[in-house]
Amino acid sequence: MGYPPGGLKHDREEDDEEEEHAAPPPASRPRIDPTPAAAPARRVRPLRPASAEADRYLNALRREFADKPDKVDEFRAILLDYHHMSIDIAGVVERMQALLNGYPDLIRGFNAFLPRGYALKVDDDQQGGGEGDA
Repeated sequence: MGYPPGGLKHDREEDDEEEEHAAPPPASRPRIDPTPAAAPARRVRPLRPASAEADRYLNALRREFADKPDKVDEFRAILLDYHHMSIDIAGVVERMQALLNGYPDLIRGFNAFLPRGYALKVDDDQQGGGEGDA
């Protein structure tokens, strides 16, 4: 059971060489801040619309219904009912369809916020802004 001549010493010399070529001690290394948690690899459609997009839509809705504040109030009520889980998405679609009937631009704009598989129906006979049920 003998060791090869100089075997242990040879291994120790290799370790010393590795230490000489190793990175400098931590005190002399530049400090690198830890990276933040990695973001998911694929982008997922946010559950809430981007605030700028939602703001643009709400401004358009307020302009269209400037002389009908009850319509703006009903719009808010529908969204609050959904938020409080009083109605589901199908209920939102049904109520918004009635509220926005005759306003195809508002309908198209609202459809952008609905999940896949849900949409308000746009009356193809109407173009642009609506005159609604005035």
